[in-house]
Amino acid sequence: MRKPETLLYGVDDLPPARVAFIAALQQVAFLVTLLGVPGVAAMRLGLTPQGFFDLSATTLFCAGIALILQGYARFGVGAGLFYPLQCTTAAIPALAYAGSSGLSLGQSFTMVAVVGLSQLVCSFVLVRLRGIITVEAAGLAVFLIGVGLGQQGLVLIFDAPPGFNDAMAHIAIAFLTLTTLIVLHIYVRNRVRLFTNLIGLTVGLVVTAAVGLLDPHEIDLLAAAPWISFPLPPLFGWDFQAGAIIPFAVTGFVFALTSVGVQTIAQRNNDRDFKAPDLTSISRGIRAEGLVHLLAGLINALPMVASGGAVALAAASGCTARRLAFWTGGLLILFSFLPKMIGFWILLPSAATGALFLFLATFTTVNGLQLVASRVLDARKVVAIGMGFVTAIAYEPLHNLLEGRIPELRLVTFSSFAVSILVTIVLLALFRIGARRSVVRRFPGGEASHNEVADFIEAEAGRWGAPVDVVQRGAHVAWQAIELIGREFVDPARPAIEVTTGFNDIVFDVIVRYEGTALVPPAGPPSAEDLVDNPDLVHALSAYLISRLAPDFRTQRAGSMWELHFRLPV
Repeated sequence: MRKPETLLYGVDDLPPARVAFIAALQQVAFLVTLLGVPGVAAMRLGLTPQGFFDLSATTLFCAGIALILQGYARFGVGAGLFYPLQCTTAAIPALAYAGSSGLSLGQSFTMVAVVGLSQLVCSFVLVRLRGIITVEAAGLAVFLIGVGLGQQGLVLIFDAPPGFNDAMAHIAIAFLTLTTLIVLHIYVRNRVRLFTNLIGLTVGLVVTAAVGLLDPHEIDLLAAAPWISFPLPPLFGWDFQAGAIIPFAVTGFVFALTSVGVQTIAQRNNDRDFKAPDLTSISRGIRAEGLVHLLAGLINALPMVASGGAVALAAASGCTARRLAFWTGGLLILFSFLPKMIGFWILLPSAATGALFLFLATFTTVNGLQLVASRVLDARKVVAIGMGFVTAIAYEPLHNLLEGRIPELRLVTFSSFAVSILVTIVLLALFRIGARRSVVRRFPGGEASHNEVADFIEAEAGRWGAPVDVVQRGAHVAWQAIELIGREFVDPARPAIEVTTGFNDIVFDVIVRYEGTALVPPAGPPSAEDLVDNPDLVHALSAYLISRLAPDFRTQRAGSMWELHFRLPV
């Protein structure tokens, strides 16, 4: 892994304490702004203001623990990357479903542990299901997270809360907050830009106070809040109810899929030579998230999702060091013990919170689309991903119709986010039938041109939707092998060289078979002196270089033929 030039401190670097502390403050300023989500959840679930304080505290505590686990990365838990968890509106539908099904708050929040169990299962099967749980599907999940955040933001902007008499003032506060966020993000070039979210919310709060629209009751609640306190868990009690397992299990699965996308972005930000996501590392990261959600079920906290925004902020600030996870995690845990700090968000007008949600949604949706577009889509993936998009768009008009006619579907149609991802994953799983594609062609030894070989491989791989860079490397590997074998190793009586290519969405295979003598590359290249003394060693040098063109290369006997097998990861 080579550090990109845009980073001052890469994943394994040790930034000075001052730099790490400032970077952590920036991250906390971003993550804590999303405490508006617990505020929305508190309204949907009918919690008291004290319930909001307590729920925010336990959620911040779990977010801090998650970061420390990711940074520590021991015993198969943690990705070893800086990527936080954040509050998300995508967690609310499962909780709302549980409430509408008659579950108490204790039963609903106990079910958060099911989110964790679902993620733990995903972490152990991710590598085996890498042909189904793809980067493109993860990109769709990230996109839908952004869409849900934006929808909630628009509702908060245009739906003035009860008791708010001046609807135009409500919308004007939202417009001013959103304008502040956009101006700071686009036109400010210094470090102030890193605190855009916090400044925008502060502007919205100050304007609301200036025009006398703050709720006096909420001001009294903030004044009465202690400086240091932490609620006694569990907030609402423990009571397992099997009736809501499926919605929470589905939520855990789609959160795991979102994590695949966010971690892929984090890996790409940290590696100049990034080619493909490290699924083993991603599995460890999801495992840490699962354990944190088990803790969240224990102490009653909101489910959280991997934060693409925080990962992008770290890359923009030039510090993605793993040590940043400890600083940020520690500050989040500290803030969970400070009700006065949390109380700032109880004063925030819903108009300002809605403007922030809408602003953040723009980046999350674009990040998701970039992930989808980062891979070449074959016919199968076009249908699967396209169906997911269409399902998300058509969800609202169809939702009530489906629930009225087929109420049993509520278990999976409780959220547009969940049902869209399920449609995509089910289609990808079905389309795995016949997904292994291969084709064979024979070339005359020593006579095949580079263009012939390249045209053959690129034409076939193009039909499969294989990544262009991988296909080009495969064509180069095949031609180099054919050229060397045709000159030195093929049996003159049987000069045909057989090339087989295969692709299964994960690995691009190039297999070269021929009859003759074995091509066994040396362990190392011959020295310049050896080449001068023995010019015939140039073939050994060629064999060595060919073996280095693919990260996985082997030579083996296949019946009467020798076989060179090159495996190029996608």
